[in-house]
Amino acid sequence: MSVGSPLVYRPSFAQRAMAVLLFAGSWLVGVRALAQIFERLPVLRASMKVAEAAGEPTWSFWVALVAAVGAVVAGGALLLATLLGLLLVEGSQVLVDELGLAVEHNALPAPLARKLGAGRLLWKRITRLDRSGPFFVVKGGGEPGHTGPDDPTLRFLMVDQLERLVMTILERSPNLKHED
Repeated sequence: MSVGSPLVYRPSFAQRAMAVLLFAGSWLVGVRALAQIFERLPVLRASMKVAEAAGEPTWSFWVALVAAVGAVVAGGALLLATLLGLLLVEGSQVLVDELGLAVEHNALPAPLARKLGAGRLLWKRITRLDRSGPFFVVKGGGEPGHTGPDDPTLRFLMVDQLERLVMTILERSPNLKHED
């Protein structure tokens, strides 16, 4: 392989399709739940007025209302998390060349992409290959006595031919520490 022709690892079509379906399903469930809450709001308000007029406690209505709002907030947070996951799957690629490894998150703004694991590491700088939650993590820090900026921690969710990528990292990284 020459320096000018890097190997590019991207998510497969099936992985991208699954991420899109997850996002679309989350969005549809969230919209439907919000519609049901707004649909039942007049009934809940009328029931609360009847209970107040009869001198009955209304705490159960308030608990139901707070639970519904909490469910909508939690659903919104999950929707944002699935959107971020979709962007990470759709816009991520891992480039492998003679010099090192680079992870790009093209669908995200540059500062957020760097925070989520975009960057480049030379083969001799790679010291660890781990799994952290849903991410595969490649950490730098090889060559003792190195002065300069800190090495980035590269993260990616999934790529096609993952086994081949891991074997390439294991073969080409002289400072990689093997742990159980």
